[in-house]
Amino acid sequence: MTEDRFTKMKNEIDAIIDRGDVYGASFSFINENQIDSFYHGFQGKDTFAERLDPSMIYDLSSLTKVVATTTRVFQLLAVHELGLKDSVTAYLPGFSHPEVTIENLLLHNSGLPADVSNTHNLSGVELIKKIYEDPLAYQAGTKTVYSDLGFILLGLIIRTLNGSLDRSVQDHIWYPLAMTNTGYNLNRPKSRFVPTEVDVQRGQIQGQVNDYKALLLNGESGHSGLFSTLSDLTVFTEMMINRGKYQQKEILDPNLFDLMASYDEAGRTLGWRRINHQEQYVQTGYTGTILAFDPARKRGFVCLTNRIYPTRNNSRWQSDCDRLIDIFFQA
Repeated sequence: MTEDRFTKMKNEIDAIIDRGDVYGASFSFINENQIDSFYHGFQGKDTFAERLDPSMIYDLSSLTKVVATTTRVFQLLAVHELGLKDSVTAYLPGFSHPEVTIENLLLHNSGLPADVSNTHNLSGVELIKKIYEDPLAYQAGTKTVYSDLGFILLGLIIRTLNGSLDRSVQDHIWYPLAMTNTGYNLNRPKSRFVPTEVDVQRGQIQGQVNDYKALLLNGESGHSGLFSTLSDLTVFTEMMINRGKYQQKEILDPNLFDLMASYDEAGRTLGWRRINHQEQYVQTGYTGTILAFDPARKRGFVCLTNRIYPTRNNSRWQSDCDRLIDIFFQA
């Protein structure tokens, strides 16, 4: 990453904090020769006006979809425990739509709706039943609708194959990468968790997953529920810009990056959003998280905020997020 781009993004994040769009941000720039990490601002206001530091843990929200679920699915594809063209029903016989494949779930073109309505009146069992049994919103493969539900199913498929989603990603991703502060339902002092939101029913959400569907699923889902630190996600991003390798260990088969490059469906590839029809990939999360990487240019960017704290009424972060992604991927 050029010094100009680095400075421009750093200044942009400072301006976002100064405007009050977020209270603070933990962010890193990664390339093959250097990592620069920053902790600017605070985790909240008043009694929570505590300066950000490297120990602080964030609710990753939808970064879970790529850091945990997509990565583990890629590993299972590489060892032929899964196939992209396999029907979801081969692994989840209760699912009502045999035409839907693993590939459809990863590309968000499965026919599943974006979400389930009325989740606050459902139990976890009822939520899964609805995903299994409700009619598709459109014919699989005919359009792209970003959906949490497809990644809930992918998480269940991993659990079917490995016995536990949490244990599967721990054993095959976190441990080899020494990501010691990443996981579902992390058992850490509450003070280390950046508070996410103040909710009318739940009070201040801190150290418990913010996403309600993930909460119904005991905090462990393929779409959301993961917690991590900036340093752990920086390690993950290093691995991704090096096409699956980290410190002489192969976490992902490098051929999977060629597979990712071969898909460009409505601005998406397998698991990830794709930028400018290039080998440029990004995922964002509702809580205010960004992970972007470019394996061709070997550079990455991670930004963690709690943009819905204390309330989700502040919507300015979305345009801030888009602007940061644009600057990062500029030629």
